[in-house]
Amino acid sequence: MSERLRCSVRQDELQRAEALRRRMHGRLCGVVPLLDHLTRSRSDPRMLILSADLTGVHHLHGLPAPEAGSFHLGGFGTQPFEARIRVLAESLERYACHMASREGRFPVRVASHRELAAAGERVPNAAAMTLFGEDQHAGGDFWFDRFDPDAPLGWIELPSLLDRGSGWVPAQWYFLDYVPRDDEPWLAPAVTTGAAAHTDPEAALAAALSEAVQIDSAIGHWHGTRRSVRIVPDRRTAVVAALVSEIFPRDELAPEFHLLTNPDLPGFTVACLLRRPPGLVPQIAVGLGSGTALVPTMYRALLEAAGVRWLAGWLAVENRIDHGPGGRRPTAEDLYGLEANVGAYAAAEGAKVVEDRFAQCDEAFAGDLPPDDERPRREQIASLAAAYRESGKDLFFADLTTTDVRALGFTAVRVFSPDTLVLPLPAAPQAAHPRFHAFGGFSHDAPHPYP
Repeated sequence: MSERLRCSVRQDELQRAEALRRRMHGRLCGVVPLLDHLTRSRSDPRMLILSADLTGVHHLHGLPAPEAGSFHLGGFGTQPFEARIRVLAESLERYACHMASREGRFPVRVASHRELAAAGERVPNAAAMTLFGEDQHAGGDFWFDRFDPDAPLGWIELPSLLDRGSGWVPAQWYFLDYVPRDDEPWLAPAVTTGAAAHTDPEAALAAALSEAVQIDSAIGHWHGTRRSVRIVPDRRTAVVAALVSEIFPRDELAPEFHLLTNPDLPGFTVACLLRRPPGLVPQIAVGLGSGTALVPTMYRALLEAAGVRWLAGWLAVENRIDHGPGGRRPTAEDLYGLEANVGAYAAAEGAKVVEDRFAQCDEAFAGDLPPDDERPRREQIASLAAAYRESGKDLFFADLTTTDVRALGFTAVRVFSPDTLVLPLPAAPQAAHPRFHAFGGFSHDAPHPYP
């Protein structure tokens, strides 16, 4: 008996991205109700920039609908597939961070830090729970509360990536939809540092770990005293130079790349600085990239810098429309969001702050920097986990994949360590976090430039 023929249909990358978009994008009930292709000026690089909004997660908090674009969901690329898949995957990641706790898989335990510690539970120590300095709390308009070991907190139990155990972390640090109870101090907001979504679960975990190291390196550098390393181009970065020559206008200032080294965690973190000539806005924009290979990491930083520059330009336009040609400086209240800081550094005065920080650097040819890590992904993950363990850090994770995210073929995960830095609100750097000791100490409270 002859074997039955099987037919298969292969789709190229753009077709697969479009198929995913059709399942996600819909004004009535899509995970992404709004998806925009953003226009660029003639002086911008030839890149595709997409922006998305998220379905009505604001209803979880009883809040009004946010302004368009306030979720900061973006996809950047030099090819249509690249920009589209990035914005869709980031939207699923953010959606999972809002919705995973709603499936009942992460029960919240209410107890004080002292009670859990006395019961022998694995919790962050008191130093790791004390994130802000007394001078910050003394400000009358500071949003967050002091850590009180006897105050009730909501805790979630997360498995460790370092051993077979588990530990407890404040739910308000982990889930975007968590609202502290009336008697619960608000210690710090939840952010998505260390979250990622991918069609390959192993790739999702690797990306989540990479982002956790990226933000630790970037925030440690910005508020600390550790010097960056300006990357001098050579044969190793010839691909990046060729791309810049192809997609940037001839009279554009060349991108500048800085390696942000980490005291004890492996991998590359790169900041890309995009500048414009004096008098043009935005004067400067900074994008971040991370990974195990230098050139792809530089490329990711370049893409993000282009997106940040677009955002900074748009914020400058909005500011002039709303407040006249001179615009308005952001208030302290504005800087509790992740937009005003980007806008503040668009003008010359703000740009000088960024320039001064990155001027504190060393230089090295790309070929003299550490080699790429070309081991299989699983070995890279194991090596990074070992670095956390050997440096005395905890590292927890959770599978945040919801039923609908799984139905789309994606896995969403988030890793979290109380011993490393996350992206803070610009007005509230975690100045008392013990991690800053590894970066030379906390040196200034100027808002960071990252969205």
